[in-house]
Amino acid sequence: MARGFQVTYLYNDTDIIELRIIADNGRFCGTANVYVGMGELSNVAECLRGFPNDSSDTREVTLGAFGQKFAGGAVRLRLYCTDLAGHTTAEIAIEADYATSEVAETATVFAKFEPAALDDFLKELPELENRLSGDATLAII
Repeated sequence: MARGFQVTYLYNDTDIIELRIIADNGRFCGTANVYVGMGELSNVAECLRGFPNDSSDTREVTLGAFGQKFAGGAVRLRLYCTDLAGHTTAEIAIEADYATSEVAETATVFAKFEPAALDDFLKELPELENRLSGDATLAII
């Protein structure tokens, strides 16, 4: 995989989709399989669309569910600007499934990206859900 934030389709049934999410900034990486409801990827894309409005804009979405009481892993994606010029960064917190251990492995990856790359990612994300195949990638700098 190239550096970036990648969401890959794995499986679905009538109301959930299983995804593999990988965050890799070239120095550090993490991965988790997460479960999302049908329609959730489109909702995520809508929430993140138009980022950043200004240099104080911050957006946050969660895929899957954090904690031992839930199946699968979780990923929290927080987008923010690092300066008044509007340079953008993603903070990606990943928690693996607790299925094989009393504790889950975790990682936090920081990655800079261009708003145009986010626009491309947000076009791919709902299509992954519509096709029930493929992947969507947020390219990083």
